[in-house]
Amino acid sequence: MIAKDAIKVLRSLGLTEYETRAYVALASVKSATPREVAGVAGMPYPSAYDALESLARKGWVDVAGRKPRLYRARPPDLVKKDSLASFERAFKELKELYESSAGRIEKPEIVYTIIGKANVVKRIQEMLSRAREEVFLVLPSNSEFGADLGKILAPLIKKGVKLKLITDSKIYLNGVKVRLHRPVLAVDVLVDEKEALISLPDFSACGWVENPTIAGHFRYFIKLLWRSSKSMKSSFAKKR
Repeated sequence: MIAKDAIKVLRSLGLTEYETRAYVALASVKSATPREVAGVAGMPYPSAYDALESLARKGWVDVAGRKPRLYRARPPDLVKKDSLASFERAFKELKELYESSAGRIEKPEIVYTIIGKANVVKRIQEMLSRAREEVFLVLPSNSEFGADLGKILAPLIKKGVKLKLITDSKIYLNGVKVRLHRPVLAVDVLVDEKEALISLPDFSACGWVENPTIAGHFRYFIKLLWRSSKSMKSSFAKKR
């Protein structure tokens, strides 16, 4: 039986429920008539026929011109290859469209809400990967990054990015200027004065903006917090 995750992926590629069921059924028997597919998939014959015809138009199945029509599932690796090529073309066009709009005036909706720990952590990691000059971090010591923070910041140090961290316990990281402030009530990230993020301490939700003007105001707030924090010397990944 095909895994539920695989079915979700097929649906995310644009297949309908009947198309997904028809392709899975056909793949399990290699080739079959619509009536046979309907029996394997447990679906009405008309729905099976329509789904197979649609899959043929999309290039997921081959059809033999005989009566009754015989359908054969195309190998999944070939379908995958064609799908990835289509995605690459689509995202290449989207990238060109996105970059062509870089000089246009943004709409007022410039602060975006991101929900879910995995999504928030991923956005922070993406922000850090784009850093070129300076990163300000405000993190509680028991944050999601925990003991991996040194490894996460190491590539930035190698690139020569200036790193400043405000946290609530004594932690020493090589190449990172660290200050102590208690309590840390939120997670803050500022990258190159272009991107800013403020998150709940548990990373369940955050606000993210990619706007130099707002990021500049955010930097002013973080600098005030930095000046009011206690200085600590740096040393690689040790806790006192």
